[in-house]
Amino acid sequence: MEIMKNYADLLRIIDIVKAEIEMLEVDKEYWIGKDEHLPFFSTGARKYGLDIASQRTDRLNKRIASLETKLEHYQAIEKEIRENVEKLEGLEYRIAKLRFIDGMTYQEIADELGYSHDHIRRVASKSKKKEASFI
Repeated sequence: MEIMKNYADLLRIIDIVKAEIEMLEVDKEYWIGKDEHLPFFSTGARKYGLDIASQRTDRLNKRIASLETKLEHYQAIEKEIRENVEKLEGLEYRIAKLRFIDGMTYQEIADELGYSHDHIRRVASKSKKKEASFI
């Protein structure tokens, strides 16, 4: 079930990259201003001058573009993994998907799949032991 854990990590990375892009966009507003035709009124331009504000804005735009490219790459990988995971069958895979990808607790999984909490935990524990024996 390592693939499920890796997939969950990938989703967290995607969220981090999105958050970083949002932060850079806020920083860019500081340097360029909210109205694109009025950069003279931005806080950064008033405080540090237009040259520094434009240099900072250029650097921020490059960083944002780089992160957007990285985000597209991660999202393509995420889509491919999700499509492959959705094809998997069997109770072990369903439990792992619900646990690691959908973030459900064992009790929620038991309720969703119609099994007891103890049965879900036993199946998950057996799949962990099987995975460890392959390593």
